[in-house]
Amino acid sequence: MMRLKPLALALLTISIVALGGTQEGGYRRDPWRLLSTPRFKTLQGKVQVTVFLPEGSRSWTLDLWADENRSRVQFELPHPEGRSQITVFTMPDGVWVFLPFAKKALRHEGSGFPTWRDIWQIRTDKLEMAKNNYDLSVVGRDKIAGHFCLVLKMEPKFKGNAVRKIWVHPPTRLPLQVERYSPDGQLEIRVTLIEAKMNEPLPLLIFDPTIPPDWTVETVSFKRQQVGVEQASQVLGFDLLLPSWIPPGYALEGIFAFSEQRWKMAHIVYTDGVGVISVFQHIAPPARRTPMGSPPTPKPFGQPPSKPRHQGGLSPRGFPPIHRMFPQRVVVRDIGNLRVVLVSEVTRDWLERMANSMVPAAR
Repeated sequence: MMRLKPLALALLTISIVALGGTQEGGYRRDPWRLLSTPRFKTLQGKVQVTVFLPEGSRSWTLDLWADENRSRVQFELPHPEGRSQITVFTMPDGVWVFLPFAKKALRHEGSGFPTWRDIWQIRTDKLEMAKNNYDLSVVGRDKIAGHFCLVLKMEPKFKGNAVRKIWVHPPTRLPLQVERYSPDGQLEIRVTLIEAKMNEPLPLLIFDPTIPPDWTVETVSFKRQQVGVEQASQVLGFDLLLPSWIPPGYALEGIFAFSEQRWKMAHIVYTDGVGVISVFQHIAPPARRTPMGSPPTPKPFGQPPSKPRHQGGLSPRGFPPIHRMFPQRVVVRDIGNLRVVLVSEVTRDWLERMANSMVPAAR
């Protein structure tokens, strides 16, 4: 009997290894299974985002606690007067944003705010569309934050799109690391869980947005609603401009109206199942003239200034411009009475061609 125990243990080990190999073989035959909706009860850890710019790389981190329906994200932004902490609670009925440095809490009811899941830039609801526009393969194994991962490479069939590598934890299908490369092969951004605990009890009251008594509470009043082309002009107060050319593989996903008491803006979204092209439109502001009487050259939205005017390349309030946190290509045009801003990770040539195809309707 004693001799049988080592033999049984060896057979059990061989069976487990064989089962794991069979499962991995299945993923290699159909790697898209790894990109379906993640399965987890709880997740807590630290996410590091690193962007790679011509002037060098920059990193920032955020602490994350999440279950299937709620999340708490806590991060700090650099500021000349000291790093400023921001905490975002995402609940089924809305979002709280805590700004301790201002002793203020912002409240927005309903959905529409980006969440921690969006930084991975993986659309689990568009996989069938993605399969038509990308090739996906398993290219290796690795460990991220102590967890075994299969490494996927997602290559576009149309070369104006970004290339991605994705480190997926097979039991939960959670992406633990994502790298995005520009269409010409340059690494642009890496998002990685440098610490990760899965399916362990979360700290007590971690999702309780209790507001200190000396804080002020402000309700965020802007609204986001999906509209059709026909009703967009009634909601927004201006006629939309739609491009007559869009990149191969892309299709219109939706038109969204943002509105607040002082402004209205359209957000037109195109996707190929993975990549997203955002087209923002609003009434162009009146041209301000220089002292010499000639209109100034408009500055491209989201682009770095030719000469940084603030130490460390910070914006006037001391926070890094958004293009330094999530690199994108941006094209800005004033067409008719509208300011049009195209934002995406695709090639600038594609964005320019889209902008050139947007012509105001003749009246």
